Amino acid sequence: MKRSYGIITIDEDKCQGCVNCIMSCRTEAVRIFEGKARIITDRCIYCGKCFRDCPEHAITSRTHGLEDLKRYKRTICIPSSTIYSQFPGEDVPNRILCALKALGFDDVYEEAVGAEEASIATQEYLKEYRGPYPLISSLCPAIIRLIQIRFPNFVDQINPIDLPAEIVAKGIRKQKAKELGVQEEELGIFFLVPCPAKMVAVAKTETKERSYIDGVISISDIYGELLTALREVNETEDLQKATGAGIGWAVKGGEIRELEPRRWLQGDKESIVVDGIKNVINVLDEIENGKLRNVEFVEARACPEGCVGGALTVADRYVSRGRIRKLMLRNEKESIVNREEVVKLFKEGYYFFEKGLKPKPFSSRLDPDPLKAVEKMKLRDEIHASLPGLDCGACGVPNCRALADDVVQGRAEITDCIFKWREGVKDLAQEVMQWSEKRPHSLPKRGK
Repeated sequence: MKRSYGIITIDEDKCQGCVNCIMSCRTEAVRIFEGKARIITDRCIYCGKCFRDCPEHAITSRTHGLEDLKRYKRTICIPSSTIYSQFPGEDVPNRILCALKALGFDDVYEEAVGAEEASIATQEYLKEYRGPYPLISSLCPAIIRLIQIRFPNFVDQINPIDLPAEIVAKGIRKQKAKELGVQEEELGIFFLVPCPAKMVAVAKTETKERSYIDGVISISDIYGELLTALREVNETEDLQKATGAGIGWAVKGGEIRELEPRRWLQGDKESIVVDGIKNVINVLDEIENGKLRNVEFVEARACPEGCVGGALTVADRYVSRGRIRKLMLRNEKESIVNREEVVKLFKEGYYFFEKGLKPKPFSSRLDPDPLKAVEKMKLRDEIHASLPGLDCGACGVPNCRALADDVVQGRAEITDCIFKWREGVKDLAQEVMQWSEKRPHSLPKRGK
């Protein structure tokens, strides 16, 4: 049996009820219930860490496939720059783009070109920004969701420049439909993604009414077919247009690399590059608590080493990072992106989110009624104080505080804690012994 949680699917026939997933989740979104993993969707940031840490490969994502191309008259692929890191060779980008066309796509446009535009737009935004610091990168959708639910005070400090893939899709949809003589809905734009968070950013976009992208395909799902196509493809087109500046966004530090040398970031302030959910949470905690000061820009990535470490990739993330760095050096050429045109469009609001992000804080989850929420918080704290504090995960919940939270909300019972259950059994046994020694006065004494 497979249970669906949006784009995430748990195969309960494979799930063994181990605690690897609940211990790896940094937002406490996973539970073990009746021996099987469950996901609390309003806590999940879709980082995909549980995908990698599940030893039974029971947790997967639901994406589109090449068969979905048949639904459209013309199809376009926007591959994440991460795809370039999945295969060896410095000439691999153009070969991959040609191979994607061989798989059935009519046209291919690089996400990295959108990254170059987003970089210029961010530079312009930094020049005019007068809000609270630090400004936080909007590149990683998992980080955006993390901020919404765990650090809601930082929501207005997220860089409002759209995702590079959305920028590309927005630019080509009307243009290609008109050029090809088809209706816009007959044109299918597919994004080749390295992680489930980017899938959700397309399927359930919060920054616009509807994404400019029609479907998403994971790199891991298409990897085998792409590998076969690479062996057979003959390069007849020069499809690669992106430079190292855009390709570099696939690894940590790639975004900020384009901001610091040109002095778009102020010299008297700090900039931070942080990867991995645990590290990002620690940094944001320190900023929120005032321990990290004078920080102007934070480039935060949910995946270790950046997008090359995404849960839907195949190659080793450290090898992948090395490959991207080589491509960055090899592709230091003049960009096809016209800076003056990007600045003009920026001033017209072209690159901004179409809708503002809203906070979704954990604190509001106990009860919509503020008075009841306060009462539940007090009860939760009392329950938490009564628990052993070992955070062993044997109850199917990541830690004692999370169990107390679940008990208050009716998702669990305090006896789910094996120690509380044992105490209950012991107390019950003692009570039974006490009752066994008592007899009604109406009965004769023993031995008579």
